[in-house]
Amino acid sequence: MSTADPDAVRQRRHAEAADAWVRGRKALNAGDLATALFWLERVGRIAPQDPRAAFERALTLAAIQDPAAEPALHAIATAHDLAGAWLALARVRWRAHDRSGAATALATLFQRHELPDDPDLAAFAAAVAEAAGAPGWCAIADGALALHAATPTIRADGVECPGLPRKLAHISTLQIEAAGIPLLGSTLNLATLRRTGGIAHAERGGITGWVTHPAAPDRAPKLELIDRHGTSRAIHPRRRLPPDAPAWFLPRHAFRIGAKVLQGLQPPFRIVTPDGTLLHGTPLDPAMLTDLAPFRARSRPRTKPATAGLCAVMPVYRNAAATLAALRSLYAALGPKRVGTVPIVVVDDASPEPDLVRMIDAEHQVGRIHLRRHRHNRGFPGAANAGISAARRLLPGCDILLLNADILIPPGAPARLQAALYASDAIASATPLSNEATILSYPAPQGGNPPPDLAATIRLDRLARRANPAGIVEIPTAIGFCMAIRHDALDATGRFDQRLFAQGYGEENDWCRRAAALGFRHVGVPGVYVAHHANTSFGAAASSLCARNLTILERRHPGYHALIAAHHADDPLQPARFRLDRARFQSATSGTGAVVLVSHDHGGGIARVIAARMASLRAAGLRPILIQPDFSDPASRASFIGTARLTDDAPQDYPNLCYAMPDRFAALVALLRRETVRHVEFHHTLGHHPIIRDLATALDVPAEHIIHDYASFCKRVNLIGPARRYCGEPDVAGCDACIAAAGSELTDPISPAALVTRSRAEFRAARRISVPSADVQARLQRHFPGIKPTITPWEDDTAPLALRAPPTAGARLIAVVGGIGPAKGFDVLLDCARDAASNNLPLRFVLIGTSEDDAALIATGRVLITGAYQEGEAAGLIARSGAQLGFLPSIWPETWCFALSEAWRGGLYVVGFDLGAPAARIKATGRGFLLPLGLPTARINQTLLAWRPNLGNLNNRIQPLMSSAPAPTPADANQPS
Repeated sequence: MSTADPDAVRQRRHAEAADAWVRGRKALNAGDLATALFWLERVGRIAPQDPRAAFERALTLAAIQDPAAEPALHAIATAHDLAGAWLALARVRWRAHDRSGAATALATLFQRHELPDDPDLAAFAAAVAEAAGAPGWCAIADGALALHAATPTIRADGVECPGLPRKLAHISTLQIEAAGIPLLGSTLNLATLRRTGGIAHAERGGITGWVTHPAAPDRAPKLELIDRHGTSRAIHPRRRLPPDAPAWFLPRHAFRIGAKVLQGLQPPFRIVTPDGTLLHGTPLDPAMLTDLAPFRARSRPRTKPATAGLCAVMPVYRNAAATLAALRSLYAALGPKRVGTVPIVVVDDASPEPDLVRMIDAEHQVGRIHLRRHRHNRGFPGAANAGISAARRLLPGCDILLLNADILIPPGAPARLQAALYASDAIASATPLSNEATILSYPAPQGGNPPPDLAATIRLDRLARRANPAGIVEIPTAIGFCMAIRHDALDATGRFDQRLFAQGYGEENDWCRRAAALGFRHVGVPGVYVAHHANTSFGAAASSLCARNLTILERRHPGYHALIAAHHADDPLQPARFRLDRARFQSATSGTGAVVLVSHDHGGGIARVIAARMASLRAAGLRPILIQPDFSDPASRASFIGTARLTDDAPQDYPNLCYAMPDRFAALVALLRRETVRHVEFHHTLGHHPIIRDLATALDVPAEHIIHDYASFCKRVNLIGPARRYCGEPDVAGCDACIAAAGSELTDPISPAALVTRSRAEFRAARRISVPSADVQARLQRHFPGIKPTITPWEDDTAPLALRAPPTAGARLIAVVGGIGPAKGFDVLLDCARDAASNNLPLRFVLIGTSEDDAALIATGRVLITGAYQEGEAAGLIARSGAQLGFLPSIWPETWCFALSEAWRGGLYVVGFDLGAPAARIKATGRGFLLPLGLPTARINQTLLAWRPNLGNLNNRIQPLMSSAPAPTPADANQPS
């Protein structure tokens, strides 16, 4: 069995996206908007994480007045707050007579961005304002107020101004109206207009970095360097760097401050942006960072101290609603008995949000929290240190529960985390499971899990407590979103190092490794679950700040990254995650019975059938349980035999509920016995250990076999031999020779003869064998005489469809649908494209999907390729492509073929080979034409150019052409094509 190298696939996709982007831009420059749209959409399908091509596409849609421009521009504008998108959206809505929508988009542009350089904007804004009933409009242009209204009234931060305000630097909002009616664009949010992002690094005794200005991306903001004594220097970024993820549209303005410039100034240095905030990465001391030495300390044995009191510390900065939710969950988590004895220290780290400030003031006034407020932002490490110091003054010698302001903590969790600190002598910190907690993430251990609400958090925590009642697991570092710290470790190790880690990222990891060097340990507590929204305050600089601090972390603690990699490889938390997945799975038992479905994880048509089957089982009141192979661990990837992973809904709802086969087969059976399984449906066993085939017997329930291909007698699965052609279904000796030459697609080492014997026994024992077509039924009965498969088509081909006949003459565009590899006819398609090019035929192809080698097809100059499509998209893509005829180049006897269905739904007749279920479907419906398998390429192309339905004379001309190449039999199926 072969598998693609993930790095090679990524590199190929990157090259494909870059090629499509170049082609799209070239078409735009040539004014060929239709072609540009195609290539830009292809970029989006290959690289959906990069929105730049999506924006170009949206602008192109707007240029041709396509209604799809409005939702496309709205998506870009709201996701990336891009000035050009807001303006284009306003114009598209105006053209569609959506006056209110145009006003909303234009007002958002004015409120969040400086006025773009557009000669037509003033007149357009005036028209929009008039239509919206506004007496004019207002914006900021080049840092100054631009007013287009008679006798306006201006209020700066709520205070009326006698005239135009000259200096805007210290004003947060401007409300502007005329005759009591707000202007379009009011209220102007100057704080938002001044916002910046960026990062600073120490480099060779100096400082380098970059800054962005979202409201005026092309203008480099002026920065101010301030030393410890307040001496300042102006910084003018002069070099422009290209945008980078995640700020795809923001150019970065780079600066460098050499060591000579810093002479005479005293570190640490702050770099202040125009909005008054510190540039991320500062304050910093370049000399200290340049000369940073590894941390060294003498470890010594630790003894467990007496249990101390507990104090909670929560730094806050943004998002009043999330912060209040976090605090309320904490009050409830402490409970009425402890809420008065566990002080809660909230540190307002110079929040820029008035709502947040008012909210925490109110909590403080009623005595629920102790409040410490900073005049200037110190970053998370500095705020946490201030909170810890305040807590120690309130409750000397206490343990600390450090919390982010975007968590939801369930009842009893603080006490259980503190108890974990005393589970052993040398424990310094304890961290719970969470949806987003790096090495403690659950259920997906790599993170990215959606945050649950409070009710779901409480349910998860209750299950975690039941599944992992007393366990702690040693980990290399705590995670700072929710981190319990024992008092003696805090005394010995000290505070977080805010000199090194600035606004944050890595400070808790540094503290943990310092504590470890002193002889302490850190533990995860899988019996506690805390939700984490993982909000970030770092904007475009987040990834750069993280990378900077991780570099510092590795220098201070050499081998840190290797330590984390080793932890991931060992994965000591896997048993705890498994137990929690199992507890969640068992808690969802329906009580009305279940059906187990066994399949592979390759997607495709089987995935579509499985999804429909699971939906129908749910509708019948049964619980569908899907078992697929999981290859997340190295041993599975190396052996191509996955662990058995269970799910009953989304593919990754229980990602840790995996059973290694054959050792854990009995445990899997025991789990399933609790579900009152009615029967087991075997859809596919590719990737599974052979023991999975015994599941129905072990459960003592009937087995059903649903046939999707020919893995029951062909180790190549699809009857494609070494020459990448249909094999003709030879005898066992022929199969042996085929496998010796081409290899097996099955992971099972069984011989072809033994495979047939095993399948015969399984089919005879099965309650039902289901096939989607008569062709499959006949083919199986030829190999397994005596079986009686039931025909159950996957779709209803009798449903009416409106198909378009291809033109009688002229050039033709032919659609090919799906993922095209060897069995699906890649070689046929490539040969057809090359023949069309070399003979200058008026014939082109559009592949709605992907192929094994897009570049080779595109290089012919005759093939366009959309890229992968989502469920339900294909028919629309076919219709938009302008294709006039479908072509199914598949060279294996497919059991159904959803690609054929998609082509029909896209309105096309289809030409294909006279083989398998697709041929039977085409014959039965009359929705196409069949070619003999092995027909020479030139004749295939002649047919694609000439065939039309129900045109007698033309068909009479085509039929003799076909008769010279009779349909292959098993004996001559390998004739050259």
